[in-house]
Amino acid sequence: MKRRMMALTLLGLLAGCSTAQKLHYYSLDVDSPKPTSIMVQPQHQLVLQPVALSDQINRMSLVYQLEGNELHFAEYHRWAGPLDAQLNQLTLNGLSSRLPGWVVRQDGARKVPVLAISVERFQGRHDGRALLSGRWRLLTEEGVVLRDVPFQQELVLPADGYGSLVDQLGQGWQLLVDHIATELRIGLEMNAKKLISLPLRQATTVDVLLGSSVELPL
Repeated sequence: MKRRMMALTLLGLLAGCSTAQKLHYYSLDVDSPKPTSIMVQPQHQLVLQPVALSDQINRMSLVYQLEGNELHFAEYHRWAGPLDAQLNQLTLNGLSSRLPGWVVRQDGARKVPVLAISVERFQGRHDGRALLSGRWRLLTEEGVVLRDVPFQQELVLPADGYGSLVDQLGQGWQLLVDHIATELRIGLEMNAKKLISLPLRQATTVDVLLGSSVELPL
């Protein structure tokens, strides 16, 4: 009887092993635009703060939104590395390639603008869409908010599966980086024109929305 019980237990364990699901790991390796081959003298600097994630997506499991407000955390589908670190690297590489003449860095350079990105949703949804939402802010070194821009994207998945979801999330992040880079360029041009019309003593580093490396007198 004892031997029979041991055999049944062993068969149960083997059956469980045969049906165990395989772990899948994903990374946001999306191609960024090729950096320009023209050598440009750096004229502007930008400090990138670490990307901040909401509690619901600050985990290794991919997140999937079911009907209603229920969230599913995929046990067998995980990020290959911390999500915030992947988004940090994508943003740093993306802005550097899109903004020739800029130095984008993560350490604390002085008297340059600071970019802070917070992400609320970075997940799939039951209707076959990828969701990204959050906000990005441009601040002075002292913490004065110069820009505060919310973002929200819904991208249709071209196919079923978590691989397709990760691809669309990566594409959505690249669209966000595109938008930020465009806003930085436009803001720089607008404020350069504004500074031309200001008396010298009225121009301050706050007036230079996107922080030229040239210090202006108070």
